[in-house]
Amino acid sequence: MTWHAVADLTEFEDRPVLAREAGGVALALYRVDGAVYATQAHCTHAGVSLAGGEVVEGYIECPAHYGLFEIATGRAQGGPVCRDLATYPVRVEGTRVWVEVGPDGAWR
Repeated sequence: MTWHAVADLTEFEDRPVLAREAGGVALALYRVDGAVYATQAHCTHAGVSLAGGEVVEGYIECPAHYGLFEIATGRAQGGPVCRDLATYPVRVEGTRVWVEVGPDGAWR
């Protein structure tokens, strides 16, 4: 597993979700109540980018079919989504956001 610098906290000032890439893996980064989380970038239902979704009380709503995922765990919250999102470890050093991704895109 390798840590990748993917963002700066200041980038969240205008939006709660950022689209990024680390180690060949497309990611969605979220800032919720001061904490930063990382999941796979696309909805497990229709493959739509979650970066265009709305963050509501700790959940990301897919912009295509309004499926909900819990951001902290990646858990799908019912139809139309039924598969969880992959999640990735995050650490913040100063204002830099780092995500840990395996060489084969491995996740927790």
